Amino acid sequence: MTDPDYKDSTSKNTFRRFLDIDFTNVDSETIAELLSAIFDTAALSREDRVQLLGSTLVMEALKPHWIDGNSPGTAHRLLRSSDPELAATVEAIAPMLLSRAESRENARKAVKAVEELLSS
Repeated sequence: MTDPDYKDSTSKNTFRRFLDIDFTNVDSETIAELLSAIFDTAALSREDRVQLLGSTLVMEALKPHWIDGNSPGTAHRLLRSSDPELAATVEAIAPMLLSRAESRENARKAVKAVEELLSS
């Protein structure tokens, strides 16, 4: 009989080994290929890929400014003053990311409500 936690522990071990790789001298093209391979292996949908990459872009853009307890608004203002073009990009994709996240959450709530109705 297979241990139900086997896949989970195998994934964690693989993830740990991946994080131990030295990426110091890896160029951005190679990292892009690695990310694409990870997406393919994880069988992420196109929508999930876009959501993940967009969210990562926003986080990376704001990361240097989201320190010392800065609010999201302050972080955005600091980004706007240091890199207006990147701030404009974040502003352009943020509504799409939020809308998709809200749609997914609403869909989960609807499924849960139907399941509760069916189980009563």
